[in-house]
Amino acid sequence: FLKFRRLLGLKLEIIDPALYVYRFAAHLDLDDKANAVALTALRLVGRMKRDWIVAGRRPAGICAAALLIAARAHGFTRENQDVTRI
Repeated sequence: FLKFRRLLGLKLEIIDPALYVYRFAAHLDLDDKANAVALTALRLVGRMKRDWIVAGRRPAGICAAALLIAARAHGFTRENQDVTRI
């Protein structure tokens, strides 16, 4: 996407993956721990940004990966398919 954007000379802003975290967490049926899982996912997204993992990747994919890791860290047994259905 970044190469394509540069090739066409477009001035599109890259969307922050953290914007999707709470919306996606609401669809995962995390009950009362949804807020804690979302906060952990936000910390993971922030760490991914610092480590340049988000460069060239889709924001929704970064958010989904962070939510999957956060849900598993909080004891939920979510599968990849559960997150990709959102």
